[in-house]
Amino acid sequence: EDEALRIHADARVAAATLNRGQATEYFMASGRRVYMGPARGRIEVNGVTANAGDGLAIRDERLLRVSAGEDSEIVLVDVA
Repeated sequence: EDEALRIHADARVAAATLNRGQATEYFMASGRRVYMGPARGRIEVNGVTANAGDGLAIRDERLLRVSAGEDSEIVLVDVA
């Protein structure tokens, strides 16, 4: 914990690695917003494609279905 980056906000930062063809889901609580994108690879989130370096700003969704079109590293920030 001492080496963790402290965020002085109601936020959560997560990362995931998905291999090509793998999928996962992320549940968004009501009133939350998510910013996510692949640092590497290509993903699809609820039908929207994002390539490495792209970012998706998401709100008013409850379930994010994320699938990898190629091996991908994903960063997600969930904020109030």
